Amino acid sequence: MAAYKVQVLNEKGSLVVGATLNCADDAAAKAKFMTLPLPRGEAQLWLGKRLVMRRLDEDAA
Repeated sequence: MAAYKVQVLNEKGSLVVGATLNCADDAAAKAKFMTLPLPRGEAQLWLGKRLVMRRLDEDAA
């Protein structure tokens, strides 16, 4: 299992929330990431220094 890091940044680039997902691979991590109830902002999924996926809340101001 790999430890994927989830970060949500607000419009100013400040960290709003952070979490860790333990998943077998990128596909499993992406699927879990897309179902997370996250606050407004830009959500990022990282594995080490590699950005795996981004999710932007369209309602973010």
